Amino acid sequence: MHLLKILKLYNQLILYRPGHFKLTSRWSSWSSKDVRSTFIKYFISEDHTFIPPLSVIPKKREGTYFINSGMNQFKPIFLGECDPTDKFVHLKRAVNSQKCIRVGGKHNDLEDVGHDLTHHTFFEMLGNWSFGDYFKVRACQMAFHLLTKEFKVPVERLYFTYFGGDKSLNLSADEECRQIWRSLGIPADRIIPFGLKDNFWEMGLSGPCGPCTEIHYDHRGSVCSPAEVNSGSPDVVEIWNLVFMQYNRLPDSSLVPLPTHHVDTGMGLERMVAVLNGTADNYSTDLFLPLFKEIEKLSSCPEYKGSLLPLDTSYRLLADHTRMFTVAISDGLLPSQDNLGHKLRSLLVRCVDLCRKVFHTDPLTTLPLLVSSVRESLGSVYPEIEQSEKKVCDIVQATIHHYDKHKEQAMKSFNKMLSKHGNINVLPGDIMLQLEHGGYFGKPMAVEMISELASTLGISLDMDGYTKLCQSTKADISTSPLTSLPDRASSLVNQMLQLGVAPTDDSYKYSHCSLGDGVFETELSTDFTQMLEVISPVHVRGISKDNCLHRELLESDIGEVVLDKTCFYSEAGGQEADQGELVSENGTFQVTDVQRKSGYIVHYGHMKQGTLQIGQQIEPRIYQEIREGCMRNHTATHLLQSALTDLLPSTQQQGSSITSHKLTFDFLALSALDSKSIQQTEAAVQSFIKKEYLVSRTTLPLEEALKIPNVKVLQNEKYPEEVSVISIGPENGSFYSSVELCGGTHVLNTSDLEDFCITQMTSKAQNVKRVTCVTGSQARLAHLNGSVLRSMCQLLEDLIKHQPGQNHSVKQSLKYAQQVLHALDAQQERLEHSLHLLAQNVSDYYARLKNLNEENQKTRSLMQSYIDILKKIATVGHEEEDIKQLFTLIRKIQQVELVPKVVREEVHSCLVKNEQKVTEMINKKNISHINQLIEDEFKRLPDSSVVSLTVNDIDINHRQITKSLSKKMLSKCVILLNQCHKTTDLFISLPLSSFQPLVDEDLDKLKALLKVEAKGKLSAQNSTVAIYTFHLQGEINHTNSLISYIENLKPKQ
Repeated sequence: MHLLKILKLYNQLILYRPGHFKLTSRWSSWSSKDVRSTFIKYFISEDHTFIPPLSVIPKKREGTYFINSGMNQFKPIFLGECDPTDKFVHLKRAVNSQKCIRVGGKHNDLEDVGHDLTHHTFFEMLGNWSFGDYFKVRACQMAFHLLTKEFKVPVERLYFTYFGGDKSLNLSADEECRQIWRSLGIPADRIIPFGLKDNFWEMGLSGPCGPCTEIHYDHRGSVCSPAEVNSGSPDVVEIWNLVFMQYNRLPDSSLVPLPTHHVDTGMGLERMVAVLNGTADNYSTDLFLPLFKEIEKLSSCPEYKGSLLPLDTSYRLLADHTRMFTVAISDGLLPSQDNLGHKLRSLLVRCVDLCRKVFHTDPLTTLPLLVSSVRESLGSVYPEIEQSEKKVCDIVQATIHHYDKHKEQAMKSFNKMLSKHGNINVLPGDIMLQLEHGGYFGKPMAVEMISELASTLGISLDMDGYTKLCQSTKADISTSPLTSLPDRASSLVNQMLQLGVAPTDDSYKYSHCSLGDGVFETELSTDFTQMLEVISPVHVRGISKDNCLHRELLESDIGEVVLDKTCFYSEAGGQEADQGELVSENGTFQVTDVQRKSGYIVHYGHMKQGTLQIGQQIEPRIYQEIREGCMRNHTATHLLQSALTDLLPSTQQQGSSITSHKLTFDFLALSALDSKSIQQTEAAVQSFIKKEYLVSRTTLPLEEALKIPNVKVLQNEKYPEEVSVISIGPENGSFYSSVELCGGTHVLNTSDLEDFCITQMTSKAQNVKRVTCVTGSQARLAHLNGSVLRSMCQLLEDLIKHQPGQNHSVKQSLKYAQQVLHALDAQQERLEHSLHLLAQNVSDYYARLKNLNEENQKTRSLMQSYIDILKKIATVGHEEEDIKQLFTLIRKIQQVELVPKVVREEVHSCLVKNEQKVTEMINKKNISHINQLIEDEFKRLPDSSVVSLTVNDIDINHRQITKSLSKKMLSKCVILLNQCHKTTDLFISLPLSSFQPLVDEDLDKLKALLKVEAKGKLSAQNSTVAIYTFHLQGEINHTNSLISYIENLKPKQ
């Protein structure tokens, strides 16, 4: 620990000793709600727009750290990348209170949290912003007015810092800022310059940046001590930071002036509430004291006194971390093994340990009660906390159960490691990594768990070695060729933004109607795209290639195209993008991907033939099969969520992926889902389909849409000011089975889905399940496959039991199998037609069709084999080999993609139940066959002391043959060669009445005589016979040399 930190903690211990930590307020006390509302109301009165806060969870592709400042949602404005359709495009002034979490990255407060009085993992950042509007003068004036007039903070307790310049960057001091503070009456000795580290703010290695001015508060107020500003003193703390973005840092690190200046300010609510209540302890306010009282009541520990002693540190840790996990889970994060979920789980586990080891309470009771206290404190400000209290408590309790179970398993793995490595004082980094990843020692365990188990046994950890191994692994990953490349269309989009080109009108993606039987068309024709031609021509507005602007694409060029209007759907909401063609009089551009970039719809692809030029009129053509499949599957996703919500009220969507051929849906599942639950869910969706509910789309302002009863919204999703609401229900509108905010494409009636089937369910993360589903003809085929598998299992059991009903089973199975064959042939015809139309297509859709075609052919081949077996059984009866072949076919068909999940589980149970019976039946037949061969050889060679026989393709294991040979009272030596499934096994049965047992030298000589690589050993021996087995790496044609060797062995005297 650094000396400065030690001195800081020492001073705090003295200054904040019990009974002396509070300072007497010279003004009235403030509640946190009053401080927050006063800040927001003041700036609203100064023409600022209140902007609701973001979730603390970053959106996809927006980083791997929690939201830790108020400016995150305004980055597109600062960077000049604001979507022309975005609600922020005309925003000039803004104010809000942003939920923030810091447990990693550049701003990581975790080590200090609880151990001092000012740091937190979760905190609120009050902020006001100017986007090309007011700048330094007005920003400073409003900050000064709010502090001294509204909050009534004595000016003699304040210090003001400004940027003192930097010679290396050729930046002069921010004298303008200093003069502004002087003009507001601030004494010169309270205006202090600092360098880059403290008073120059940067968004990243490049981008907007600029000087800042900080306002610091002196808790003592009796002396002027500018030297204590930014010194780490607990007496003088920063309360507000005003950033003036006036430069842009280029990739070469040089600075150039920004054409538009911005202001970004941040004030920590917890610290400001402490200041206004006359205390240097952020925790001695109404944000934390109710939690402390609850902990005290539950634990019977002494009350919180604000010291830095262990008990008060534990109070702070437990209260702080409870606030953090309550907010994070309310915003949709779940404990897991990865990234932010891992950080959440680590803090939750720390809370569990604090409850048990320090406060001696049951975390299953304590933590939900603390969550309730957080809800009372923050629920009125952040409605998601109010609404999510039960869900948070359920997840917390599920996590505790999972942790306890995991700890029990981890102890077994840890003990297994100790039994191998013996008594160790230090656990090496490589073994820590092995324990973390699981494998040899058992299931994986978190590093925190390793540390806890090691600590209880007095074992220290080689954290340096572990860290180096982790870093080398990360380095290997970072150098992988899979790292993402810059977007090819960035130059095109930026240029169009700068020129003020209107965004693409893609509203035509919703222009279609249903013809019935699952076929869709536009309102005027059977082609999705001809409607555009009728309304108005479509023109090319932008072209790029290799991230450079071009006026033309030539044949075979890979490029990007932006149109003035389009019917192509751009990837969003989990739904894959449309694919198709842009056809002009001079050529065809094949579209393989579509993305929305800053309001423009970018069509990615290549010139299939001819050329394409800026300004040309084109005809957009979408691949209808992709669109129709996505429409079915997206509507099915909404129905699935509705069915799951009815079954599991606490469920919550975690993500989805919608393609033309299947959908996956991730959801929170705190309880186990059995086959019955899956069947109920599937049946509920099928019921929606049969009821032929209407699927309607309504466009509403976001604020109005959020007021719709039971409307479903995705957490951690940024919605535009105007949203589409998808409602599913009966035609009369008496009720809706599903109402969701969604920009995807959908069918117009649930009957267009035709059928629905859940084919897989897996665990994606802790308490998160993923189901894979299909609709339409894929679902019908899956259910047919399920019927066949059920009939196969019934037939298998009838044949094993020799029941008279097997003839009925054969007829029923034949009927189902022929239905499947017919469906497979129809699908094969459709797939081959599509593949022919898309010949030489390089899109992933073409590759997907090829994979589906191969899977289809594989399933057809298996089904034909089954039909052949059925026909044989129906005409000439069955043999044991038919039962075995049937068993094998069931296993193979069970593994094809299109099989209902519930049937897959039923079949698995059937296979497990009957595997031993089938094996015994086959073994019994094979042993009988071998015994008969041996008897025949004995009769054929009555005078020989050694007989040899070879059998082919008899599937029987070593143990069964050995067991059979050892039971026979044989007077001759038997050499048995079994060649099956490209493996060769040799057995020698040596009667001990005539021969001495073989010794190692004999075994070595026998191996040499075989002339192939072999492993031999004594497998069994009793009073009458010794059995030797050899596993051969190759085939042998005869055993004459072995016979001669054994015949020449010394007979037993």
